[in-house]
Parts: sequence; structure tokens; C-alpha cells
Amino acid sequence: MEHNGSASNADKIHQNRLSSVTEDEDQDAALTIVTVLDKVASIVDSVQASQKRIEERHREMEDAIKSVQIDLLKFSKSHSNTSYIVNKLFEKTRKVSAHIKDVKARVEKQQIHVTKVESKQEEIMKKNKFRVVIFQ
Repeated sequence: MEHNGSASNADKIHQNRLSSVTEDEDQDAALTIVTVLDKVASIVDSVQASQKRIEERHREMEDAIKSVQIDLLKFSKSHSNTSYIVNKLFEKTRKVSAHIKDVKARVEKQQIHVTKVESKQEEIMKKNKFRVVIFQ
């Protein structure tokens, strides 16, 4: 039994030595852990702040995109209206052009008739040698 008693005394002495060394090491380890935890906490805070800025930028970009989409819809509607009006103007222009061609053809025919009438009138006047007498 004595052997067990001396062994347990040696274990106690060894544990006391270890406990005194481990207390200093535990304090250093605790300080290191606290320092690391502080760094981790600051990194987490930094990441959260960055995430909030990113989310805010994302919202701003979404608002800008919505604004651009609204402007595009307005532009598209305006373009459609303009296209419709231009097509109507082209139709009217084609109709006016066709009407002008018809009028031009009729004027040319009338001009031919007028020229014929004038030439016939000249012939008649030459043949008959009309004289105009003015009575006072």
C-alpha cells in the first residue's frame, strides 16, 4: 500500500507542478482566445457592415433598373405612337402623290386640247382673215 501512497503523492506533486504551469498557460491561452474572439468579432462586424452596404447598393441598383425599365416602357410606347403616325403620314403622302399624278395627267390633256383649239383658231383666222372693227 505504501507503494500506492507514494505513487499518489508523486502524482499530486506532478499535478501541482502542472497546475501551476497550466494556470499561467491557461491565462495566456485565455488571453489569446479573447484576442482571437475580438478579432473574429471585428471581422464579423466588418462583414455585416459590408453586407449592409451591398444590400443598400443592391436596392439602389434595383430602383435604378426599375426607373430604366419605366423609361424604356415610356419610350417604347412613344415609339409605337410615332411609328403609327409616320405610317399614317406615309399613307396620306402616297394618296396625295397619286392624286397629284392624276391631276397632272388631266392638266396635260387639257393643255393638249387648248393647244389644238388655239391652232384651229389660228387657222380659221388666217383663212377668213377676220377683221375686227371697233365702233365708237
